[in-house]
Amino acid sequence: MLDEVTAALAAVEAEGEFATELGCGSDDLHIEIEGVGPIRFPISIAAARKLCAVADPAPYGRRDRTVHDVRVRDTWEIDRRRISIDTRRWRRTLEPRLAILRQRLGLPEEGKLEAALDKMLVYGPGQFFAPHQDSERDDDMVGSLVVELPSRHEGGAIVVQHHRETKVFPSATRGPKDLSLIAFYADCHHEVKPVDAGYRITLTYHLLFRGAAEARVPLRPPAVERLCASVKAYFSTPVAIPYSKAPPQRPDRLIYLLDHEYTQKSLGWGRLKNADRLRAAALRQVAERLDCEVYLALADVHESWSCEGDDWDDGYGRRAFGRRDDASDDARDAEDHELIELIMTDVELRHWVGPDGRLAPGLSAHPASHEICFTRGSVEMDPFRSEHEGYMGNYGNTVDRWYHRAALVMWPRDRDFVVRAKIDPSWAVDELAARIDAGATDEARERANELLPFWSQSAPKDTDERFFLKLLEVSAALGDANLALGLLSPLGPHWLGPRTTPAFVALVQRYGLEASQRVFSAWAEDARYDTPPWRSFLPRLCEALWAGGEHGKALAAWVLSREVASFKQSYTGALRLPGALREEGVERHLDDTLALLETAAVIQAPSIRDDLIASLTAPETALPVMMAGALLRRCREGRTPAAVRALGLQALYRRVVGSLERILAAKSRSSDDWSIEPPSGCTCDLCKGLSVFLRDRGRIEHAWPLAKERRRHIHDVIELHRLPLTHTTIRSGRPQTLVLTKQKALFERDAELRARQKALLAWLKKEGRAFSETHPSAASS
Repeated sequence: MLDEVTAALAAVEAEGEFATELGCGSDDLHIEIEGVGPIRFPISIAAARKLCAVADPAPYGRRDRTVHDVRVRDTWEIDRRRISIDTRRWRRTLEPRLAILRQRLGLPEEGKLEAALDKMLVYGPGQFFAPHQDSERDDDMVGSLVVELPSRHEGGAIVVQHHRETKVFPSATRGPKDLSLIAFYADCHHEVKPVDAGYRITLTYHLLFRGAAEARVPLRPPAVERLCASVKAYFSTPVAIPYSKAPPQRPDRLIYLLDHEYTQKSLGWGRLKNADRLRAAALRQVAERLDCEVYLALADVHESWSCEGDDWDDGYGRRAFGRRDDASDDARDAEDHELIELIMTDVELRHWVGPDGRLAPGLSAHPASHEICFTRGSVEMDPFRSEHEGYMGNYGNTVDRWYHRAALVMWPRDRDFVVRAKIDPSWAVDELAARIDAGATDEARERANELLPFWSQSAPKDTDERFFLKLLEVSAALGDANLALGLLSPLGPHWLGPRTTPAFVALVQRYGLEASQRVFSAWAEDARYDTPPWRSFLPRLCEALWAGGEHGKALAAWVLSREVASFKQSYTGALRLPGALREEGVERHLDDTLALLETAAVIQAPSIRDDLIASLTAPETALPVMMAGALLRRCREGRTPAAVRALGLQALYRRVVGSLERILAAKSRSSDDWSIEPPSGCTCDLCKGLSVFLRDRGRIEHAWPLAKERRRHIHDVIELHRLPLTHTTIRSGRPQTLVLTKQKALFERDAELRARQKALLAWLKKEGRAFSETHPSAASS
């Protein structure tokens, strides 16, 4: 159906031309150039040379830079500040011609076309301007006007291209004193061919259109009828969503990318150009007939293409692009490659303009490809940025291009709530709140149910805390536990914070324990791998729930039990990791451990707390002694002894102190003891052989003939467990020999660890009062 809409739009042909030419006499054009004096027509060779003498080399714009490059633009220019024109007389000839040009360009009758002088250009023999586009330097600028002055020359034709159509304007056959006026739209590509002989001299103007936003556009009824039928069928026909398992659905929006380019300043209904103006007018008529909302928007388009270039080596069927050293040639490097296949397109719609011409704030969207149609592909336009990525490993050659485009967006008004909700979830929640405040709760429930099919994709896009707070309040006010579950389930407990917790507690009071458990269970099932950690807030949340009545207390205990069970599972998994990964994995659990212990103290849940402590002290799952010491230090920081005792750490404290005393009672490593504790885990013959070498107190070096894959396994074990060994390979013989050498760092590491163990034991004994089961003063009383 989208193809039919595209075809119908293409059939709405522009009545105007993208480029046109007029001739006129020069009697009313009186020009004087600073440093040269009055210009007489036709301009002689001598006068042309004088103009060149006072002119400057003409630059050109390259993205955000102005550069000089005679390979691109070779001509002379004279700034308008050095040009004097008798405008009163010149207007008598120019203004009637501008009215004709307005009509030929297809601009509305209600507006007026004006010309603002830019500069004088002088092209001598061999000079030219390569294909380019003119910059829109004024909000009302729609095009350019070139006034070719009478002078004898050959060559220098202007070539203007739009879409795949090209117009050539050679030096006109006219009287020796006649002028040629060539007008074209600003986003047309155009060039000046090399001058073969003589001098081509022109005045260039910016064409400005001053018109009403609601200017009437004459349209052919058959074209509008065809477009209306195709848009109606498009909105009525369910389509399968690419890469989705969901059943086919009717499209919500139609996005038409306009042919011409626009800036934020120039985008407006009254400033649309040529075919854009006609097609937008046709779509507005269709929108009125089908009761649709309609907007203009800027469209930022990013395309990624596979590509080929001249610098590819097909020795292995792969293209190997070299990296250029000249950073200024980055765009040309990207553009010098042939585009093969479109890999990916991303479009962002922003800066929305309503049908009344006013800005519509707060709207932004990334439409899907099945919602977008166009009559001019982005590839036919100049990107404002290009990047080329050469062959890398398994990745082919790609070119990324970015474009500034514009779009017309429309959707049926009866789907307005759904469409806007997909764009702005916060707006949808505000709408529900407004209906509830107005006493229309039943209508709010109906609208809320409309959100559920897509809410899991839309809601997480809004990361503002105020959105979640309002959603909690609305979910409670709807009075429907199932609906509240549907609205809240796409988010997660990491959204809970000091500002939102009171509203969540109120929700728990409204719907009770079972409904609240379902919310938390849904959050657990929908947990994403990148969900931010939230257990650090668990004590404050459960404290608020504990103070929130019977349902809150029950939910707090249930949540804590669930989180402890989840923690034990992930903690046990970390203990199974090999080597250094195990240490890092366990360390990441310390903050969660402390949060769970604090929560148990807050809601007075000693049985849950003791179960957790038992896991941390059991032989199979015990915290490594230094990790346990680090946890005890964290528990002591900023807490009174009474608060520390409430965490129930006595068993953990006794285990750590006892372990440290046994370790430190043993003799320290002697200077001739080169033994290293072998890593656990792998029981292959290679690791058994490695263990024998590591345990040997007297052996420092081990020469081991091993094949490549067996050497790699030993390398991996050393790196994974951070063993104090160096390993080198003697690359002679078969198999080659791996030489392992124990490092003196093992003595330093041993001494450093023993010092830390002594310091930790001393601190624990000093702080023993905070970790004792009973406060001494309480026992004596």
